[in-house]
Amino acid sequence: MYDPPNATTHAHSVYMMRNLADYQSCNLKAAKLVANVMQGAGSGYEFVLKKRKSHYFVCGERGGIHCTMGQMKFIVKPKSSACRD
Repeated sequence: MYDPPNATTHAHSVYMMRNLADYQSCNLKAAKLVANVMQGAGSGYEFVLKKRKSHYFVCGERGGIHCTMGQMKFIVKPKSSACRD
């Protein structure tokens, strides 16, 4: 969940990164948009993990500046019972 863009808040989005190297370097070229700037508003959005593997997410707005600064990026490492195969 994140605030939609307004006069006092920068826009945010969520991109799923292809791999750890892209995540670490904030390389958005092969990233997949999973939530746009408006989808974080209100109750937020749901993203269902479909594979038991690490998933890498970053904010991709403004050329990925929040990712580059290390502010808005996270890794999800599901437990074996947390995903549906």
